[in-house]
Amino acid sequence: MVTLTPITAVSADDPYPYYARLAVEHPLHFDADLNCWVAASTSAVEAVLNNSAFQVRPPGDVVPWAMRGTSLGDLFAHMVRMTDGTAHAPRRREAEQVLEGINVAAIASALPDLSAAPLDALMFAFPSRAIATLLGIAPRDVEGIETYARALARAIAPGASPETVAPASRAVDALGAIFAERYPDEQRRYNAIGLLFQAYDGTAGLIGNTLYHLAIAQPVITARIVQDAPTLAGFVGDVARLDPPVHNTRRFAATEIAIDDALVRESESVLVLLAAANSDPAAAGRTFTFGAGAHACIAARLATTIASVAVKALVTTGVDLATIERNGFYPSLNVRVPRFD
Repeated sequence: MVTLTPITAVSADDPYPYYARLAVEHPLHFDADLNCWVAASTSAVEAVLNNSAFQVRPPGDVVPWAMRGTSLGDLFAHMVRMTDGTAHAPRRREAEQVLEGINVAAIASALPDLSAAPLDALMFAFPSRAIATLLGIAPRDVEGIETYARALARAIAPGASPETVAPASRAVDALGAIFAERYPDEQRRYNAIGLLFQAYDGTAGLIGNTLYHLAIAQPVITARIVQDAPTLAGFVGDVARLDPPVHNTRRFAATEIAIDDALVRESESVLVLLAAANSDPAAAGRTFTFGAGAHACIAARLATTIASVAVKALVTTGVDLATIERNGFYPSLNVRVPRFD
């Protein structure tokens, strides 16, 4: 029997009993192997995410050293997701305004040719194409947008190698040119680019995990779910909670912080197990997949809508759920995306 860890659990076949035990037995503990604190229970996860002294970047290291002086570093420094302090609130509001300016009803028009690529490729391509279309990007530019989104997602993923910086910087330059006319303001342009690639892995995982759970359900039940939009949206929401695409995130202590009996010292990091908080019996049905507090995901509703549209389109245009088999997961330290092909 394989012994799970907070990292290997991301790609385990069924990590949720492990997460539930961790939440109850070790709600907040220091993991010597990972050299960081691990928050697993609902109360510990909420305590970390709702405390502004836990920041998204290590103190004094706002931009990773490998990105400094590059186009990717400029994007990173402007990302709402990577910003704390007084700059965060106005940047978040500007990002929300970008979201408010889109017409979600247009998502279906972003569907790629569903017969032109394997299921896994479609799973990754659709989120970035959908967001680019919703942001008003010209159709000729939408075609190649997934390549840029992939390069950025790989470079900013936890554990990314320095070799990913150069292709990601080229992607930033290309996207900057594409988005310049639509978003002449630099910060809004960075917000739009950030929205484009931050949904890349997470929404692909939500699409894939939803397809998998539809595939293992009774066909008559699956048909009822897919045919009714509100029911499908509710099903996607349940998948986001019970088999979430994002399992963890990190925070860094800007000062010494006491949480219950634990004392997190300045600059120490906390691995926040969102999936474990979902599995905590004390969660009572609440979902932590999209975070909480000041850095809660502003595009949570958009992600579930995109996943619902993609799943419905795939199933109604010929994907045979009876043939879907999950063949492990794509390598990641925090995102759970199933392999089908």
